[in-house]
Amino acid sequence: MWLRQVIILVITFLIAFLTQNSFLGRLGLPGSTPDLILISVIAVALAYGSAVGMMYGFAAGILVDLAPSTEGVIGVNALLFMAAAYFVGRALDPRDRTVPLIIGLTAGTVGAVILARGVIDSILGQPTVVWGNMAGLILSAAIYAAFLAPLVVMPVGWFAQKFTPEVAV
Repeated sequence: MWLRQVIILVITFLIAFLTQNSFLGRLGLPGSTPDLILISVIAVALAYGSAVGMMYGFAAGILVDLAPSTEGVIGVNALLFMAAAYFVGRALDPRDRTVPLIIGLTAGTVGAVILARGVIDSILGQPTVVWGNMAGLILSAAIYAAFLAPLVVMPVGWFAQKFTPEVAV
């Protein structure tokens, strides 16, 4: 049981990480780069619950922080991804999950994480935060998340139900 779940989580992370860093980051979209890894954290939290989502969010955040392309303090993404997974895993009852609600929850959570990352980076003295651009970054990240949510959340939920029905929410 747990081995199938771990395999699904590892494959989800690898697909999200490789797609985000090799494809989405190079598109040159206006605003922020779509955060596919954060959307995968939200998908896992919706599919398996907040506890597994928080573990996945911590691992994904640490791995993102350790990636060579990331600058900043190690652990910030892990903290924010864990908080997002906890919130999303607790926010919706599994019987009330409709596609528009999941899209809205995903977009709102991604926007909130971008804002929280800006606040934490400002507190820690990171020079990369430009508050004049923050509204555009939050809006573009939320729009990208709204478009990507059905493409990520629904397949992860389907795979969780199909291959690990005993632990899927």
